[in-house]
Amino acid sequence: MSNSDTRTCAFDSNECNGKIYKVGDKVSIPETNIELISYGMFLCTFHYNKFILNENHRLDKLLQVCSHPKHEEYKSQSKNSNKKPKKFSLEKVPKRLISILQLDENAKICSLCRKKTDSDPDYTTLEKYNIPVSKNKNDNNILKIGNHTYPLRNNILYN
Repeated sequence: MSNSDTRTCAFDSNECNGKIYKVGDKVSIPETNIELISYGMFLCTFHYNKFILNENHRLDKLLQVCSHPKHEEYKSQSKNSNKKPKKFSLEKVPKRLISILQLDENAKICSLCRKKTDSDPDYTTLEKYNIPVSKNKNDNNILKIGNHTYPLRNNILYN
């Protein structure tokens, strides 16, 4: 695997492709690949992405957790609480809930907590609480005939 001063990928496999990069001192090598990758090593685009960029992204995703103060409570109340643990998708805290939950504007909460917050009397009875605004659906340009739905466009003349 060692290549002194030739500019070829250190892995030298048939997967190698793309530009050759030198792993510099400022590159964040993931802990899981520290024994495979070392500073000063040359990697092709494929291996650089696989062992450094993608692995760092995967590790960052694993470390993200729901910031909601009642996350564990809501999770235990869920009807699937005794089944296999589900990985909830994280999303930014809606602006209307930031002050109520006393969270940072960059914090993330799971979809379960966002939905449960809107039905939790501990939050809905607060003066600062604003109900979620539903997205208005513009049905003016939709024609329904039987079981079929047809979207109508403004710039087309229909006969």
